[in-house]
Amino acid sequence: MEPRRKLRVTSSSQVQGACCERIMIDRFSDLPDEIALRILNFVGQSLRSLIQLGAVSNRCRRLHLSAPSLTISSSCVSISSRLRTRLLNYWERYLFSRGDNKIENFRIFWKFDSKDGAMKRSDEFFRIATLIQNAVRCNVECLELTFTQNYLNTVVLPSCIFHCHSLMHLYVNLSGGVIQSPSSFPSYFQSLKLHDTKVSDDRFFKWISNSCKCIKDLHLFNVGGMESITIESSSLETFSCRLSADICKVRNLKIAGEKLEDVCIHWEFYSRGAPVLDRASSSRSLNIFAPKLKKLTWCGNFLNHQHLGNLTCLEYARIFLWPDVEKFSNLFEVLCSLCMVRTLLLGEHTIKAFLVEGSMPLPLCNIRDLTLEVNNLDYDCIQAVLYIFRGITTLNKLCIMSHLRRREVTYDETEGENNVTILSMICFSDTSEEDDTTEEEDSIFDLCDTDVDNCETSEEDDAYVEKNYEPIFDVEFWKSQNLSFTNELQEVILEIVEGNDNAMELARYILEHAQNLKKMVIHHSPQHPNVVEMVSKIKMISSATVILTERRLCPLRW
Repeated sequence: MEPRRKLRVTSSSQVQGACCERIMIDRFSDLPDEIALRILNFVGQSLRSLIQLGAVSNRCRRLHLSAPSLTISSSCVSISSRLRTRLLNYWERYLFSRGDNKIENFRIFWKFDSKDGAMKRSDEFFRIATLIQNAVRCNVECLELTFTQNYLNTVVLPSCIFHCHSLMHLYVNLSGGVIQSPSSFPSYFQSLKLHDTKVSDDRFFKWISNSCKCIKDLHLFNVGGMESITIESSSLETFSCRLSADICKVRNLKIAGEKLEDVCIHWEFYSRGAPVLDRASSSRSLNIFAPKLKKLTWCGNFLNHQHLGNLTCLEYARIFLWPDVEKFSNLFEVLCSLCMVRTLLLGEHTIKAFLVEGSMPLPLCNIRDLTLEVNNLDYDCIQAVLYIFRGITTLNKLCIMSHLRRREVTYDETEGENNVTILSMICFSDTSEEDDTTEEEDSIFDLCDTDVDNCETSEEDDAYVEKNYEPIFDVEFWKSQNLSFTNELQEVILEIVEGNDNAMELARYILEHAQNLKKMVIHHSPQHPNVVEMVSKIKMISSATVILTERRLCPLRW
């Protein structure tokens, strides 16, 4: 064992006329190799720190040649072609000196210079490909490749990547560049992520289906170049896909996996304010075959054709779709496929789509947790919520709220009567007043505001308008519906929006009829000072605790 090293640092100071001496111990040199290499995970992010470490001692030189994580970035030097060449020269010498020492994580972030000619860029990419080959020789486990502003026609990655036995995770971001499909030889990595990349033909997805026998996680973020994506894998467990209209022109998406448990799809191919003709001309289809699927997230525009199959193992589903009126029957078919789900989250546009078909209860026979994300329980929303409630008998938790971001709750509790607890809550938003209207709603408001100055209303008209805006969904209304969703209800979270008391009436109905209720949280604005009094007067059928939180919207402080 090497002797314990000491670094002696002396400094003179006038402290009672004496000289102070301080001794610092080199603790890093005494650390075991496995701990020192873990520390080098952070050093490998900086080229300068890595070079300085290798010059300290023979042991540090040996350790710096065994750093488990390496990051090569063109941002550490200027755009000068000479400095970029020197940087590549250093990394080539380093990897050559490293030998076969294992690399856990190898990252390359490279920005090609648009001022360089095609020959210069090709030569630079060839040298980067050589670095990748050296990393593969060192049995790399995780490989991340990010090329920004690449002016290469088609990126041909080294073939050694795809048949490397040690490579477990591969991430490729070509910033809109095209990746060439690999040959049909077996690959052994478990995770593949493609970001802002175009594929040259359908052979790439066939290669994933036929040659990647060990793949478990597949993530496609804005992957374009093809109109159809078909993935069929016997080992795939997690699949996520994000397709935007600006980049991707995908029309057909098919996913099949016997072991698939988690599917997340964000697919937008037109905006909510797009003309109807544009919507009709864009036919899309989604097919999922996953008999063991447990979690499903589906957001974006609704499709012309979809088939989810029989999802008997589904535990969690989040559906945030913007359906067209004529496609409601397809939406009902989708939600029928979720009949065995235990936790369900629905967006406002999806909920209001139930108004089209009329009274049609959903067969949600196994649901335990239901979240409805709505901005306001208005007339249309209440009617749609009724269709959902009529098919539910096993609900344990209900949440009806808008999407509140950057929430901060301060637990300033005040005990009241009838098991009522008052909390103060502050919700921070980007501005004190937010405008959440869509382009479609704006156009409707524009029509309503036309010639408003020329319109005169009588006192009778004003009274009629006031009467129509009074809350009509009171407790008696909810009683008349003969609903069963409160039979096993234990926890409720509601938000009361200013100017609408329908949520308060729903809360009163639940408190009076939910025998097994244990807790209710009501978020209300300061404009509802009488909420405490109203809750205190309710004759609850259970001994539930009611928590009232006052929500204040304030500007963000950066």
